[in-house]
Amino acid sequence: MEDNANRKKKLPLIVGLLVLGTGVWFAAKGIPAGSSLSPRELVSLANSGLASVENIPNKLENDGTESIKIFTKVVQEAPDLMLGIRNLAIAGVLAVEKQHPKRDEALEKYNLTLQLAKQALVSLREKDPDSGIVDMLEAKLYVTLENEAAAVKLFRAAYQKNPTDSIALLELFALLRNGQGEERARVVREAAEVKPDNLIILENIVRLQAESKDSDIVKTLNNAVTVLAPYKPLLADQKIDLTTELPEFAEAIETGDDSVWTKVRIRMIQVFNVIKQDFGYHTDMVQLQRHPLEYLVYEFPTGYFGVEDVSQASLGIPVSYKRFAGIEPLPEMEDILDAQITDFDLDRRLDIVVLQKGKLSILQSDGKHQKWQITHAVDVSDGVNRVLAVDFDRDATTTTPESYVVADFDFLLYGDVGLQVVENVLPKDEEQRSLVVSENAFAQAGVTGVTNVQVTDIENDGDLDLVLICDEGLQLWKNHENWTFSNVTETAFAESGKAAGTVALAVADFNRSLQTDIYVGNGVFENIRHGRLQWNESSAELLEAVNPLSVSVFDVDNNGTADVLAATGVSVHGVLTGNQPGGKVWKKQSFEIDSTGVNLLPLDYDNDGWRDVVLWNNSQIQIARNVGNGKFGESETIAGLTGSIANVDVDDIDDDGDLDLLAVQDGKIVLLSNEGGNANNWIKVRLCAEPDPMFKVQRCNVHGVGSRVDIRSALGYQSQQANGRVLHFGVGSAKGAEAVRVLWTNGIPQNLLTPQSRLTFTEKQELLKGSCPYLYTWTGESYEFFTDLLWAAPIGLQFGEGIKAPTRDWEYLLIPGEKLVPVDGQYRMQVTEELWEAAYFDHIELIAVDHPQDTEVFSNEKVGPPSISNFHIHSLKSEALHSVEKVVASNGDDVTEIVSAKDGIFTKLFDQRHKQGLVDQYYLELDLGSLSNAESVQLVMTGWMFPTDTSINIALSQNEKLEGPRPPFILMPRKNDKQGVTWKEVVPNMGFPGGKTKTIVVDVPVDQFEDGDFRLRISSSMELYWDEILLAVDAESKQPVLQTANLHSADLHYRGFSARLPRLNNGPERYLYEEVTRDMLWPPMAGKFTRFGDTRELIFAEDNKLVVLASGDEMTLAFDELPPVRSGWKRDFLIHSVGWDKDADLNTITGHRVEPLPFSGMQQYPPLDMANRNTAQYRAYIERYQTRELDLDEFWSLQRN
Repeated sequence: MEDNANRKKKLPLIVGLLVLGTGVWFAAKGIPAGSSLSPRELVSLANSGLASVENIPNKLENDGTESIKIFTKVVQEAPDLMLGIRNLAIAGVLAVEKQHPKRDEALEKYNLTLQLAKQALVSLREKDPDSGIVDMLEAKLYVTLENEAAAVKLFRAAYQKNPTDSIALLELFALLRNGQGEERARVVREAAEVKPDNLIILENIVRLQAESKDSDIVKTLNNAVTVLAPYKPLLADQKIDLTTELPEFAEAIETGDDSVWTKVRIRMIQVFNVIKQDFGYHTDMVQLQRHPLEYLVYEFPTGYFGVEDVSQASLGIPVSYKRFAGIEPLPEMEDILDAQITDFDLDRRLDIVVLQKGKLSILQSDGKHQKWQITHAVDVSDGVNRVLAVDFDRDATTTTPESYVVADFDFLLYGDVGLQVVENVLPKDEEQRSLVVSENAFAQAGVTGVTNVQVTDIENDGDLDLVLICDEGLQLWKNHENWTFSNVTETAFAESGKAAGTVALAVADFNRSLQTDIYVGNGVFENIRHGRLQWNESSAELLEAVNPLSVSVFDVDNNGTADVLAATGVSVHGVLTGNQPGGKVWKKQSFEIDSTGVNLLPLDYDNDGWRDVVLWNNSQIQIARNVGNGKFGESETIAGLTGSIANVDVDDIDDDGDLDLLAVQDGKIVLLSNEGGNANNWIKVRLCAEPDPMFKVQRCNVHGVGSRVDIRSALGYQSQQANGRVLHFGVGSAKGAEAVRVLWTNGIPQNLLTPQSRLTFTEKQELLKGSCPYLYTWTGESYEFFTDLLWAAPIGLQFGEGIKAPTRDWEYLLIPGEKLVPVDGQYRMQVTEELWEAAYFDHIELIAVDHPQDTEVFSNEKVGPPSISNFHIHSLKSEALHSVEKVVASNGDDVTEIVSAKDGIFTKLFDQRHKQGLVDQYYLELDLGSLSNAESVQLVMTGWMFPTDTSINIALSQNEKLEGPRPPFILMPRKNDKQGVTWKEVVPNMGFPGGKTKTIVVDVPVDQFEDGDFRLRISSSMELYWDEILLAVDAESKQPVLQTANLHSADLHYRGFSARLPRLNNGPERYLYEEVTRDMLWPPMAGKFTRFGDTRELIFAEDNKLVVLASGDEMTLAFDELPPVRSGWKRDFLIHSVGWDKDADLNTITGHRVEPLPFSGMQQYPPLDMANRNTAQYRAYIERYQTRELDLDEFWSLQRN
């Protein structure tokens, strides 16, 4: 090995080559060669390089060349600086990876980038030959170059240099795991020794041991029982019980039963066919690799610039905290334990909830914040000492100035005796509120010694659950609504004991997976969906396991990721993170704040766009100013406070645009005014999950707790997690924001464009996130929205936890002839995917339906059991179709006129919803007139329905007082001597129109009418809206003539999202094809979609070769025009499709990714038997067509960039 002296001699030569190379390519750009930068200029250059290199994976247009240029300049200015040398090598590796797929389009540039990357790696090896980092980076380069042998050699070298860090071995395993041979077997065994709890490694080791009949499999099977425990419900749904099966396998192997080896191998293949589609499996996958960005160097060495500190930005405007001037003394209240700022009566003036021993009170001001008085009080338990304001019951009865309906805050109390809830009650038609202690919530909880509580929606089902630390340890309590909660710790956590001894607790989206994770003092429990949490082994190392007294998680450096500040009482330890959205999280750098605070809260007290920290212990309150780029100035103690500090809260008490403080000091309340912060501008955002004046039901919790709000202004990018209050963003001197984006807890993003500063905006939640793909047809002059497709074919949809919805993969939808007009010899239509879902099409066919002009045809478009929903074309004589004589709703309204014509005016038969898709049971009573001689009676009903989704169904299954929506059923009258007329159910399920407006034909059992009473009732609790109801008596005519149009072409491409038109007259959403937004609207699903281009081959026949559409995709279909229709006849069409639709709802089974692909004849979804996929023909289809992956980084970076 060369000595250091020789390495130093080589370094200037390498640097010179780098500068020369980049000079050739970037001659017209950059800082002139040979210039000497000041320390501050060098720091600025390095920071711009870091920002650029971090965006190589995130921004499509960033191919790495700018990053190489910048870090080449850094190396030129500071040849011995590791920050320049290593970061240049990382930029080179990432640039090659980015340019490699399209290298043939710019081969000269690619070759130069590859040359520069290799030169930079040589330079790094000269500087740092022994850490193994250069071997890791070079190995990744060779993985990109598809040189497996070179990559294997380098990963081995890295592991030998640093055997205490197993990541090189894990990367080697990830590279070889799908291969063959002894090297692969050796790596699998080694990986299983260091990471036995990783699902991918477990899958491979158990398969290897079963195939080789290795007796060590007994140890592996016993370990698998523990590792696979979080997946017990998922596997039970597939009739797999590992808690009994695996020990039985192990015992059989130990007793020498040779027949069991094949059983083990097959069973474990089945197990992992189920598990590998789960979110947790893919979470484990990313733990096998370390992203090159994790090796970035962010800091200059201590003392590098001598005495000059160039790392801190200006300390900005002067701000101080002083007691509010001019207010009257607060009411005399002794021995206050806790207090919190809240808006008790939703009048948009802040109040204070105060907890004393045995009493909870509300303090309200006169509106000018000059005089405060106690307005409400209630006796509570003596054994509670903390209070949280939170809306548990979603009693949305108060209308805001924007005409949204919101719910008030209730109060959760906790302490030695456990948990207690005080309801904020406003009786109907009354104005006076009251505080009422709930007798039901937590009455039998058996919890004691509660020291910390966080409120969040773990399951994304719209209600707020509790995470708490108590004498019994870490617990999760699920909200079942109606003031009932249950302890689900045992089923939610496989290893809750990992949190033993911790007192700190926080909730946040750790890895930008759209799920709330749980931070404890020594690590993170990662949410793997469906109410399950998995210990993240790497999080302890990430957080550096300082076991703090309190922890706060927020975006310190405004890069969009969750950073961590942990207060130990000695100092505050901070960790800045980076991550791959939905995947790996890594530490960028750590820092210390010099403070003895034991509690902390984030706030932007000077409105400069960087969130500062207020810290306190029992003797003082301090402010640590965030000066940008992850740096904090010295902590400043707030003057004039002497005595014991019990708690601090933050909000804009006087509504003047800067954040004030409330402190509980020596058992009394102290209000501290922010003096000076509002010299800078601000924007406030209030969330309101009341979706629409027409549809007044919440899909998220009402105040958006846990939602994420991103804002971009001239000052830059900021992100905050909603906590139920108005969110306060400082924007410096900016006059407004370029955009505000809300990412609701159910995954729905929405944008509020260009809000002005110094104002508060209320952002309501939009409702629709998943439905079905849309069909637009050419009507002569333009494409018009027609309806939605695949409505009866949901996959992954649950009616309740583990209860899967049925699916029917085919449909025939009628298109009236005037809605599909030929152009240039073709019938043209567009199939679009515009919501948060994936659409899978196996076959699409256009069928002409020719029939006499005096008949009307209808396809059987019902959703329902096979007995009523099989394919059939109803051909009815036009003269036999009539309006119903009289139609009355269950509320007494006569709706005869509304349903007499298909005019876009729909009934609304209920006053309020329980949930989207679920209403109180109602009925329509139809008087059909005289049917004495009728042989057949049918109802032709046109309408639409608003469905529940999986998250709503999960919430319903947990609510004992609500049942799921019942499909419409038919009742007929019966005379009863004692009761008069009663109603008997004669058709238990008549079917219903799926999704957007469709027409169904319902057979009426005419033989069930009695006593000449030809009335019937159609009853349901589904959210159905009817446009037209016609009566057909003995109307069946001859069947029409069918002929299939030839599919001329099918082209898949990205289009974007059509403009929504407002709902009218209780009708469904409509869309305007000509107005389109191309920006990404929805978080991308993982997995591989169909590549763009010609897809005719895939949908021409039903063969399980699918076209898979992602959000924003469009498939243009053209069918050859058929010969003209005969005289006296007219032509309508059927579109026949075979396919499926998967909602990306966070509770949909495998809703996070596009795989596994469905197929005709599958018995369940996800399919357990994948044998029909293992053919050469099917694999060739996958390799040719299913190649397009969406960029999750693009979605997360859209606002930031």
